[in-house]
Amino acid sequence: MAKVAPFHSKKTATKVHHDNSSCTEGNNIEKENKASGTGGLPKCSNCKSL
Repeated sequence: MAKVAPFHSKKTATKVHHDNSSCTEGNNIEKENKASGTGGLPKCSNCKSL
């Protein structure tokens, strides 16, 4: 498991945060749309399973 600092998308449609560098959903977020921290959002189910 490759844990990274939590991050989330600045786009309002995204309702989860990510904390794993192997998460494909998290890796699809463009740099300009990434924000650090959880944003008060629950963890992505993909990150949970990795």
